[in-house]
Amino acid sequence: MCFIWTFDVQVQAQDPLFSQYYAMPMHINPGFSGISYAPHIEMIYRNQWPVLDKSSPAYVSYAVSYDQFFKDINSGLGFQLLADDAGGGLIKTLKAAFTYGYQAKISKGNYLRGGIELGGVQTRYGWDKYVFGDQLNPEFGAISPGGTPYPSQELRPNKIQSSYLDIGTGLLYFNPYFNVGFSAKHINSPSNDILQVNTAAYNGIPIRWVLHGSARIGLGKRTSRQVFINPSLLFARQSEFMQVNVGAQLEVSTVFGGLWYRMAKDNSDALIAVFGLRKGLWKFAYSFDYTTSSLGIGTGGSHELSIGMYLEEVFKQKSNISDCFEAFR
Repeated sequence: MCFIWTFDVQVQAQDPLFSQYYAMPMHINPGFSGISYAPHIEMIYRNQWPVLDKSSPAYVSYAVSYDQFFKDINSGLGFQLLADDAGGGLIKTLKAAFTYGYQAKISKGNYLRGGIELGGVQTRYGWDKYVFGDQLNPEFGAISPGGTPYPSQELRPNKIQSSYLDIGTGLLYFNPYFNVGFSAKHINSPSNDILQVNTAAYNGIPIRWVLHGSARIGLGKRTSRQVFINPSLLFARQSEFMQVNVGAQLEVSTVFGGLWYRMAKDNSDALIAVFGLRKGLWKFAYSFDYTTSSLGIGTGGSHELSIGMYLEEVFKQKSNISDCFEAFR
């Protein structure tokens, strides 16, 4: 993959958002910390546009999270690790964050949670992998006939790595039937401006705003199996970037599947199909993004695999956590 860097353009990457965002709920809102009394562990892997460049992945993300509700302090605690690799090492990001959510009872069956996230982020640029404009030969591109890259006059920065504190917050309302929430990430406007030239115009990483909601609707029993449908909606905005996910998941006993539509600011982006299975403590799910934008399906779409572990059978405590969170566990 060739990456052409021009210093007269300020490049800012958006936060990764998983297609199975409900498998990493604390990543969209820290108010989801502790959606069960038992320990809840999730792992997810995303490979975006795998055939765009066969020599290296275009964009790969990984995440793992743990959370649990503690009745004595009426609060949920969580921890998450998130790593992503853009362009096979062009930009690598690692984030570790602690989350906390306090639960307040409004009335019978109605609750409000306030959450906060405190994280540390490290970003590293693979300077030697970049291709600059003065390295491009009109006939041979960036690589000479002898197989060596053309030289560049661009000077290597003194720093190609940055670390910063990242703070986020969120609110979450829920009852036995539905939940709705709002969150904001990067509220401290952290700086990640290693390769920025016009630092006077750089105001830090833009805040990511998210509005989301979902419901759990029982459809009765079919052939002695309980059936539910879980419609959901997510709206995210960060600077000029905007994304909407809308769809639903159908559960029949231990098997579930769903279909979502994702739209970007100015165009259709993807259709997302999900299939999964719950077995004992475990939950497994696979999703595929069928690209509907002008980019086309020739990129290979996107693949996600998530694995969850919910230890309710091990930690047998009476729980009054709403079943409208079942799709998140």
